[in-house]
Amino acid sequence: MSRLYPYNPPLALVPLLRPLGAGFDFLTALRRQTYQKGWSKAVKVAAPVISVGNLTLGGNRKTPLCAFLAQALAGRGFRPAIISRGYGRKVRFLDRAPLLVAKGAGPLVRPEVAGDEPYLLAKITPAIVAVAADRLKAAALALNQGADILILDDGFQRLSFARDVDVLALTGPRPFGDGLVFPAGPLRERLAAGSAADLVVASNDSPPNPWGRPQFTASLDLTALTINNSRETLPLSFARKVRLAAFCGLGNPQNFFASLKAWDLAPVASLAWPDHVRYGADHIKRLRRFYRFSQAEWLVTTAKDAVKLVGQNLPPLLVAETTLRLEKPGEFLDLILGALKRRGHGL
Repeated sequence: MSRLYPYNPPLALVPLLRPLGAGFDFLTALRRQTYQKGWSKAVKVAAPVISVGNLTLGGNRKTPLCAFLAQALAGRGFRPAIISRGYGRKVRFLDRAPLLVAKGAGPLVRPEVAGDEPYLLAKITPAIVAVAADRLKAAALALNQGADILILDDGFQRLSFARDVDVLALTGPRPFGDGLVFPAGPLRERLAAGSAADLVVASNDSPPNPWGRPQFTASLDLTALTINNSRETLPLSFARKVRLAAFCGLGNPQNFFASLKAWDLAPVASLAWPDHVRYGADHIKRLRRFYRFSQAEWLVTTAKDAVKLVGQNLPPLLVAETTLRLEKPGEFLDLILGALKRRGHGL
């Protein structure tokens, strides 16, 4: 059976890792229970909070879902802020000061300072974006900038941060892998934890969620193929005729490679790096070798990767600009706003 997740240990090691997985499962379940029973207290902030998260290691399209929510909420008259840890950003050791990435009109700092995902969200949404290791500090910074609703990126396991609505993102026909908890499998915590979610957003090949939560289907639409961080675009018909080689650094790179095939862009070769990779000189050299040995005419990558490649001397590069298309977007947003009203927010 194929292993569909970026994290899945070799099958031969699974029996050895099960005891560690059981221990991690026990600890994460105990931690969640301390909050559910009120033994530990989550901190409330002075604004509604919508969490976007997942149950597994690896990418589940949380970033495009955060972008969709920010744009949809802005369209309803809110001033949204996206709160993020800012994984992969350069930060001084033990520096926990929050950083304002955007005030709602584009990035204020470079991607290596902001983190790739916060930078991209600042670039493509009208949201305030703030990052910090302590997300509560980032939230306070965003509220000081005038935010009136918060989107907590990767928030499902951030139990110390009180949320009003939890949205879980799922992808693929086996969205929980083998159903085992890390390090025996891809789950961050046991499957039953998903019952704390209010809504589920899943890819069109995902099964119904096991908790009976309202589930909405989402897909990534290719909106443009831009040339190496410029505003110049190439038509899809042209890209389908040239020899492409694809690369990315994502939590689940197979999502990107599968999307290319779904858009009838069939790369002759693919190269994956770890999520939040920092592209240095060695990476650029390898990309040039990859381009040469694949005999490609163009490289193609994601917008998340492209923001970290500005100014690099690269072979011809196409950037796949995408947007999340959600089934019944109005109903989805109405359910979220209705839940916020029931939880005491006068919207």
